[in-house]
Amino acid sequence: MSAVEIVLSIAAVAGGAIVQGSVGVGLSLVAAPALVAIDPTFIPGPLLIVGQIVGIRHIIVEGKHIDWQAFKNALWGLPVGIAGGLAVVELVPLRLLALLVGILTATSAVILLAGFRLRQTRRTEIVGGLTCSFAGTAASLPGAPLGICFSEMRPPTLRSTSSAYIFIVGAVAIGLLAARDRFGLHELTLVGYLVPGMFIGLAISRVVRPFLDRTWFRPAVLSVALAGGVALIIGQLV
Repeated sequence: MSAVEIVLSIAAVAGGAIVQGSVGVGLSLVAAPALVAIDPTFIPGPLLIVGQIVGIRHIIVEGKHIDWQAFKNALWGLPVGIAGGLAVVELVPLRLLALLVGILTATSAVILLAGFRLRQTRRTEIVGGLTCSFAGTAASLPGAPLGICFSEMRPPTLRSTSSAYIFIVGAVAIGLLAARDRFGLHELTLVGYLVPGMFIGLAISRVVRPFLDRTWFRPAVLSVALAGGVALIIGQLV
């Protein structure tokens, strides 16, 4: 990777870490389009690991707010989601995987921008767990499904509950990817490129967190994610 690509990767992850550090989900939604354009092998392993580290902050600091019943319900969707995600990683070429990331990013951003809300029930929590597991394993985008299915939660509960579930998804997915030779020394090197941006974003998120209720914050972040997803789609099609 060139110096410019490394700087852009750090900046992308910093932006995503600001969002996930304040909202609880969104690192991959913001960072994935730029990272896939630089190197498709950032997906899924390296970006999943960085998201895991950000999530640990929420588990440690806000663990008392975890909705354990929602967490347990989401776990029912884990096996199917992980299996489907692994199948995509194994069978889909990198170019098509990049296109999938763009489509998932843009679609998630549009749904959230439109203010779509689901009534939180046991069924939607299971579906959220399944789609989170699939999107996380296939495209390092675990947060958006939980952001939709857990939308009725208070911010500390959303941050901690989503982080706890995504931690399980990431740990299982990384283990299985490594067992299938889809995560090795190259991917660990890519993680090293992303870690500085992660710490920068986490530090800034401490300042951003009090502004969560500002009406412009969420739409602005999602608009950036939407633009990145659309740009990635166009880049793969032309």
